[in-house]
Amino acid sequence: MNNRGNGNSFFWLFVLLIIFGGGTVIPLLFVLGIVLAITFAAVNSSKRQESISGGYNRPAYGSSVANRGRYSASQMAKINVYLRNWFRTRKSLPVGTSVSLRVHGERYASLASLDVYRNGTYISSLSEFGRRYPESYDEILKELIRLAENRAEPEVVYEGEYVEAEPVRPKEQKPKEQKKPEPTQAPKKSAQYFIDTINSLNNSIPDEDISNGLFETCALLKQIQQLEQRFPDSKGKLDKLYEYYLPILTRILSQYDNLQAAKTDPSYEETRIKLNRTIKLINDAMKTIISNMTDQDFMNLAADISTLEAVLQKDGLTSEGTFQGSGLD
Repeated sequence: MNNRGNGNSFFWLFVLLIIFGGGTVIPLLFVLGIVLAITFAAVNSSKRQESISGGYNRPAYGSSVANRGRYSASQMAKINVYLRNWFRTRKSLPVGTSVSLRVHGERYASLASLDVYRNGTYISSLSEFGRRYPESYDEILKELIRLAENRAEPEVVYEGEYVEAEPVRPKEQKPKEQKKPEPTQAPKKSAQYFIDTINSLNNSIPDEDISNGLFETCALLKQIQQLEQRFPDSKGKLDKLYEYYLPILTRILSQYDNLQAAKTDPSYEETRIKLNRTIKLINDAMKTIISNMTDQDFMNLAADISTLEAVLQKDGLTSEGTFQGSGLD
């Protein structure tokens, strides 16, 4: 179109030169000035037309092309990473008091995967929303950048069949409660413990009968200690002895030791007699315990002896206390 205009201009210039030339210069200059003015006006008009048509073809403010210039590639990448993680477990993301974004496909791929909802009502796809409402679209992108950069964790709220979530700051974790140390249990008392305790108290008791009774008590405890090692399955028969009988005896002996300074008291002799009798009772009880610890083993031994004798007699190897047919006679 511009070439045709220039051709017409030169044609009319040639015509004017023929008509008004006449060999003079001034008319020629006048004609040239008119032609240049016409050409300059045509060029300016063409530029304005291109500018106007280019303005209509320029992408909308909210389009991806415009946003590429407005937001950096790093920011858009952060948005995509944030949204991909968000929509793995959620269906909706609020970006305002009443506006939320939802994925319209099976999973989030890009911003083109999102739809815009207002108060739970579908408005349009996010791309269409950007073309219709560029300013609101820009606010949505700003909010997405803020969420992506802050990595806000959501507080999920259920609204109908969709899940709405409000991003909140990470909650402060409470310090873990330290477990209180369990009280250590006192070591279980053993025969050796009571042997040492009774011998120590016996050294302070001058009464010969009581001392002899306590010597027997320690001897019985020594025997029980050996049986514990040889017959560990019988330890359960000693629980009351260690937890009840002997602790009471040692407490009595300790009190009696403190009363040695009150021998002139009328109650002293009566107490001495009772203590002597109590020691004999505890010794008899310990003898019974010893018997109970080994009675099953003695029964088993007797049974084995009887079995062996019966087998020898059945095989004809014994007769009046001698062996027959054994080749030993």
